[in-house]
Amino acid sequence: MSHDLLVYLAKTLGLFWMMGFFLIVLIRTYSPRRRAGYERVARSILTDDGPEERP
Repeated sequence: MSHDLLVYLAKTLGLFWMMGFFLIVLIRTYSPRRRAGYERVARSILTDDGPEERP
């Protein structure tokens, strides 16, 4: 295998791998089934006590 062939394969397969990874992330992020979990996690850092007093 020549260097040029390896570079071509890495660029081509890397592109398809990254596109697939991106699609998986999008599907998992915007899935309606996961919305409740994301809302729970987003609100978990909020407290009902109001702002904390700093010394």
